[in-house]
Amino acid sequence: RNLSLHEVLTIASLVEREVVVDQERALVAGVIYNRINQDMKLEIDATVQYLLDKPKARLLYKDLKVQSPYNTYLNKGLPPGPIASPSLASIEAALNPEASDYLFYVTKKDGTFGHLFAKTYKEHQQNIAKSKAAQ
Repeated sequence: RNLSLHEVLTIASLVEREVVVDQERALVAGVIYNRINQDMKLEIDATVQYLLDKPKARLLYKDLKVQSPYNTYLNKGLPPGPIASPSLASIEAALNPEASDYLFYVTKKDGTFGHLFAKTYKEHQQNIAKSKAAQ
């Protein structure tokens, strides 16, 4: 993949902070690579949580505007470094991402800690609505 060890560990750290359900690690890693390959912002909530003074149960729109090289809502590409110490499972996912056409994911709000995946922004919006309805 032409990535440095630092970049692989950074991606693994994103997977570590985004994923609870082990079976989704490689799929989320694949989404990260898909977004990078399409020159999209990663827009990963965990990077915003990392730059805040303390974790929040729910990010606000103002949080997404905090100026920081770690804010993947404002900056394209990977953050400057890892945001957590990744597990071996997350490192393996970063090295062996699952191929898919997915560009988006949102956490299910049904208590399973899984994600809903989407190929298009329209599908993603529908998944957000489904997730909110499950609260």
